[in-house]
Amino acid sequence: MKFHHIGYLTSNFQKTVKEFSLLKYKVNSKIIDDRRFKVKILFIKNSLNRIELIKPYNNNIGLKKLIKKKILSYHFAFASKSFTNDCNKLKKKFKLIVNPTPAKAFNGRLVCFFKMKNDFIIEIIESSK
Repeated sequence: MKFHHIGYLTSNFQKTVKEFSLLKYKVNSKIIDDRRFKVKILFIKNSLNRIELIKPYNNNIGLKKLIKKKILSYHFAFASKSFTNDCNKLKKKFKLIVNPTPAKAFNGRLVCFFKMKNDFIIEIIESSK
């Protein structure tokens, strides 16, 4: 697996992009509306790192709660060439919270989410074929 991005929650893309621009981040995608996950997504990138800005729908209670608690940086994502094997390995150590599901942000490639014992989230993304 290879590190892919940090997931960062926001209520306002414009304000968050402006803040991260001070760290040389620039918009790297258009806004992606993923109804399945009840979020809008915008990727930003600097010369080294990618951040997935995630704006939850109003009815996405779980992510809205994290924003209210000011838990904004809430997941790390890894791209996997052995998606099924890696997910099966992680199931032995972490709690699977989202079964493999096609994600609009990754052109329909599968993603799954795990919760670590400390409540931090890990996302696994199926690598391009």
